[in-house]
Amino acid sequence: MTVAGVAADVTLPTTAMRALSPTGDSGRRMAPVQPRTMVEQAAEAVVTAAARGVFLPGDRLVEAEIARDLGISRVPVREALRLLESQGIVVSTPYKGMRLMLVTNRGVADLSRVRAALEMLAVRDVVANRIDEEGLAVARQAAVAYGRAIAEQDHAGIVAADVAFHGALAQASGNAVLHALWHGLSRQLTVVWGLGQGARAPELIVGEHHALLDLLAKGDLAGAQAALDSHIRWHETFDFEAAIAARRQKRR
Repeated sequence: MTVAGVAADVTLPTTAMRALSPTGDSGRRMAPVQPRTMVEQAAEAVVTAAARGVFLPGDRLVEAEIARDLGISRVPVREALRLLESQGIVVSTPYKGMRLMLVTNRGVADLSRVRAALEMLAVRDVVANRIDEEGLAVARQAAVAYGRAIAEQDHAGIVAADVAFHGALAQASGNAVLHALWHGLSRQLTVVWGLGQGARAPELIVGEHHALLDLLAKGDLAGAQAALDSHIRWHETFDFEAAIAARRQKRR
């Protein structure tokens, strides 16, 4: 996933979601991936694992264990962790190895403000460019996928569809720079949104997705901006640090 590839799919690929699906009695937390684009798939699997709570912020990411779970050699895992480090998902500390990024309420607030600014600009561009329902088709498909993931109780799928939906809005703007910047934040957002699962009723969220698209298709800028603002403010009242502490307590 490169900044230059602004036309790339913004969803977490199906292979990544499958990689973090329950694997029966194999004892693996992640299913084996295919050799093609192995580094990228390994990176996606780690991020999706974080969205599911397999890894929590600050957890050590052990190269050998991840390689074993994915059924691949340590070399692509090492490269995947370096890729994630460059994207701010993984932090390397001398003598302590690689760890998943820390998540604080302040850090989420900063990330969310940048994300909100990009999406508000995207909404303005969608309306200014008179993007119709056809031009919003990818976002509509992601909204449908979100609803399907809810029905299937697929938590990783819910997060992936949410990321896909908002990434598709950025792409629909026609602003390649905006889309690339949003795409660069997508993996951090995946980790954060995974932690925020349950903060709001998912059925309410899927309704908001469709309502926002309806307003954009009508060219209602004021309505779309108000809808987006209401939709993305949930993080302001959610205590991510408490959520992480609660998940750690469950592990004990």
